[in-house]
Amino acid sequence: MGNTSPRVLVSLLLNTLLCCGQTLDPVLTVEPNWSTFYVGEFVTFICDMNEGQDTDWYYQFIRNGQQFVGYQSDKRFRVDRLYTGHSGEFQCCGQWKGSSDNKCSKTVTVTFSDKPGAKLTAGSTTIPVGGSVTLSCSVEPSAGWKYRWFRRTSDSSFVEFIRNNEENREITVTQGGIYKCDGKRGNPSFYSYSSHENKIEIMFSNKVLVTRQPNDSHVFSGESITLTCEVQGGETTEWSCEWRRSGSIIQRTDSKDWTFIVSESSSGNYMCQCRSRDDWHSSTQWSETITVTVSSPVISSFPVMLIVGPVSGIVLIVLLLLLWRCRRSKDLSCIRSFQSESSSQRPTTNHGVNQTESDYSFLLHGTTSVYETIHNRGATGNERPPDPEVGSVYVNVRPDNYSSA
Repeated sequence: MGNTSPRVLVSLLLNTLLCCGQTLDPVLTVEPNWSTFYVGEFVTFICDMNEGQDTDWYYQFIRNGQQFVGYQSDKRFRVDRLYTGHSGEFQCCGQWKGSSDNKCSKTVTVTFSDKPGAKLTAGSTTIPVGGSVTLSCSVEPSAGWKYRWFRRTSDSSFVEFIRNNEENREITVTQGGIYKCDGKRGNPSFYSYSSHENKIEIMFSNKVLVTRQPNDSHVFSGESITLTCEVQGGETTEWSCEWRRSGSIIQRTDSKDWTFIVSESSSGNYMCQCRSRDDWHSSTQWSETITVTVSSPVISSFPVMLIVGPVSGIVLIVLLLLLWRCRRSKDLSCIRSFQSESSSQRPTTNHGVNQTESDYSFLLHGTTSVYETIHNRGATGNERPPDPEVGSVYVNVRPDNYSSA
């Protein structure tokens, strides 16, 4: 071309541009279009030469300046088994078939990491009855993820309650419980590790009061009392309640009412906390305390004296009557015995005094004087009246007939 004039060269260049158009650099794209992949996923590299037909080229893939995949007719290359060591700077090059000419794309950075785990966070867990709590689930980097949500109670297994047909990164819940989540992306689906189990304890902000019936500051041992845990604004909710006395939990009830018989040990400061019957992980705050004072019953002395006085008097009268009857019965028995002895004996002379007949008057024991005349008939001078019985009292002893010695 040494004899070619400058005009000819310009003409050839213009014909080439008009025929082929302006050429563009090749472009390397990654599918899915993420910058980070995880072990267990797959990635497809696509090389677009932006010139001619796809079948006009041979394709080569390079990582960190070295051949990763040799020349092939397919502009796509899929990596099914990824390793963390595959991370790097990727580019592709194309060689025109039948020519040694080639051109390469710019580099694209792709990172391959170990399988990730999801992270669950909760917003404020202090809400009014009927309120809700916001839960968030995330896998970083977050590109392409949709989330599944699971919940269980303390005595049940996890149940998936929100499926991952939507992104569902944030949800609202009205019940406490044990929650977890995981992420899914790609086709076929690739799942992250599940988040840690998160116990969501919902604290209802409603005010709680303790009332009592009867509403007396003092009660007596043996009486019945009813304490009620009132959740203001939660009247339509069915509650189970816990009760504390002086700081220690002493009772759990299936309702907001607690009825019991008090004793002196029941005295103390009472407070309560309630939980929804179908959600043991959602509870109210503890109420303020209410003081219960229990005393021993006091028996008045006036009613006792009204009873004891008359009874004592009646008993005393009965005892006196029995004593009087006993004494009377005993004295009469003694007199009859003495009369019997006197009738069988003759009175003897005492101190030279002869008596043929003597009258003796005896005063019997008691408050009434009883006189008994004893007549001794046919007494001889050698006979003497019997000795008086011990304890006898003689009054007005009048000998009717006696002679001096």
